[in-house]
Amino acid sequence: MNRKMIFSIIVLLTLSACTKSLTSTVPQPPPATGTPTLLLTLPAPLLLPSFTPITQPTFSGGTDTYAVISVPADDELNIRSRPGVENPVIGTLQPSQSRLTLTGKVVSVGEDLWAEIQNPSGGTGWVDAEFLTEYVPSSAFCTDGRVVSLLGNLETAINTMNSELFKSLVSPAHGLNVVYIRDGMIANYSPEEASWAFQSTYVVDWGVGFGSGKPVAGTFPKIILPALQDVYKNASLFCNEIKLGGATYLVEWPIEYANINYYSLHNPGNDPAYGGLDWRTWLVGVEYVEDQPNLFALLHYQWEP
Repeated sequence: MNRKMIFSIIVLLTLSACTKSLTSTVPQPPPATGTPTLLLTLPAPLLLPSFTPITQPTFSGGTDTYAVISVPADDELNIRSRPGVENPVIGTLQPSQSRLTLTGKVVSVGEDLWAEIQNPSGGTGWVDAEFLTEYVPSSAFCTDGRVVSLLGNLETAINTMNSELFKSLVSPAHGLNVVYIRDGMIANYSPEEASWAFQSTYVVDWGVGFGSGKPVAGTFPKIILPALQDVYKNASLFCNEIKLGGATYLVEWPIEYANINYYSLHNPGNDPAYGGLDWRTWLVGVEYVEDQPNLFALLHYQWEP
């Protein structure tokens, strides 16, 4: 179920598994190199449009190790009597619903994969597997040494511009969501798109700069790469804790990511002359795919005037 997507025009898509619709972009195939899928965000809380999983994940049954993902705070994930959006709704799941038990049955309907779950209200039902992820408790995540290794490999990849290493770190199920400007554009990179990100010449409109009030536009190597390199100059790790430096705004981990664990990569500042105002934080969301941790989200924060 590999869908190559790039940005072309903004259209309205129907969030088929949920009860409401969101605005996103419909990409077209590139003439040569690809571009990330750009997703239009709305003001806080962060709203994430749906997208088809990049690969078909494995959904085994009999354990409560699955959870809802990428459903907006004011929406629900429908449970249907049979696989497919044309079938009756027999229940709903909240955006933060976790500890779901799957029966192990999966069915492809068109380009969508549907998984049968134990309905919390009783019986069984079917949900769009695009909105499911493996559930890992915070206590297990924060003691998983593989995640620290993942963050170390991210440092190596961005400092050496190792495209193949970077590609290997990105979630094969949902890709990597990158946000540079708070409440700005989400650029979603599949593993394959991540493999050329360091050399990309594609200009992304990341959002409006809070200091200048002007659009911040630029390529991944011009905007994202330096900001990632900068945070690793003096980074401290904080598990499932948002660590900022003197921010005048409130940051909360998005409800759409409620079942995704994360680390704060926080640099309190490199130059004493700035009195700590040059602090920088990247929140790094980690998704498990077949029990292996992968990069899912990079959300950027810094001082704003």
